[in-house]
Amino acid sequence: MKIRHCRVCHADIKEIINILDYKKVALAGSLLRRNQFNSEQKFPLKLVICKKCKHLQINFNPKRDLLFKNYFWETGISSQNIYLITKLANDIQKKMKISKKSKIIEVASNDGSLLKIFSKKFNCQIIGVDPAVNFKNKLKKDSIKSITDYFSYRLSKNIKKKHGLFDICIARNVMAHLKNPNDIFKGVKNILNSNGLLIIEVPHLLNIYKEYQYDNVCHEHVGFHSLRSIIDLSKIHGLYLYDVEIIDSQGGSIRCYLTNKKKIITNNVRKILNIETRNNIFQIKSWLKFAKEIINHNNKFRKLLIGLKSKGNKISIYGASGKGQTLLQFLELNNDFFDNIFDKNKNKHNYYSPGTHIKIIDPKFIYIKKSEYIL
Repeated sequence: MKIRHCRVCHADIKEIINILDYKKVALAGSLLRRNQFNSEQKFPLKLVICKKCKHLQINFNPKRDLLFKNYFWETGISSQNIYLITKLANDIQKKMKISKKSKIIEVASNDGSLLKIFSKKFNCQIIGVDPAVNFKNKLKKDSIKSITDYFSYRLSKNIKKKHGLFDICIARNVMAHLKNPNDIFKGVKNILNSNGLLIIEVPHLLNIYKEYQYDNVCHEHVGFHSLRSIIDLSKIHGLYLYDVEIIDSQGGSIRCYLTNKKKIITNNVRKILNIETRNNIFQIKSWLKFAKEIINHNNKFRKLLIGLKSKGNKISIYGASGKGQTLLQFLELNNDFFDNIFDKNKNKHNYYSPGTHIKIIDPKFIYIKKSEYIL
């Protein structure tokens, strides 16, 4: 379904400007079996911007169950992720002392890796909310209390009735996925106690702009957030953003700290807001220029790969991530061009990439396949 208004400020569709057209592409997370090639669905994908609040977003909302009910990406697969979330748990402990009585809820808890760290380190009360049915048994096995559903204001009322208010709410790498971020903010506001802390992590719009991260655009990522857009959302719902950190995650992210009560705003907030403004990421002409640069970059990249292939080289790919699948489809190079995709996530093995239909196999075969180049 095409969007009818801005996801943040609800400006009318007339206020939405097209930036970059990716054409019709398959869903980046929808891996296939060979017998599913002919029935594969493709959907329009355009990067657009709101003239009113300058929020960057995509113009289309596929049915969310197609994206998230069976989810291949797992937090615990990556050792770097485990390092980051362990550090996050320790950082939160410094900001807000966690005890056995502390109650923590995570929105989009995935395989429960972060909650498991909190439970093990602090023996506190934890609960996760995630719509992916394939994580249900794993969470149960790890003794993590969870709700298999999409977090919303409506669900928050049931959670509040059954579990009361929470001291800490965590939403990592989920804001970019939300058709209606206002509903999530409203839901968190409803279950956070008066001294509660909300931690949000998002890929930073500034990095997407400066580093030409056009592979970040896919149907899963419907909105691309700046610090300013998170502040806009918090103000609408009576929450207060008082601190922010730059973290090395998802190509460069920001971690935002919000509370129910006003606190002294740190210099970090002012600093990052100033950097965003100085880099002109709230000017439409900047994003129109961005689109031209992306098309130019993509054409050069494609030419480079075709040149290598024309010399008889075998080319394979490492990593079957959503970003990778977006990049491959934008390049318009498929299984006739690339030999294999290597990925260490066993759940992806012997599936095929969306749109390009390249077989995904274990990295242990890299030396057997003997590709001259790996992308």
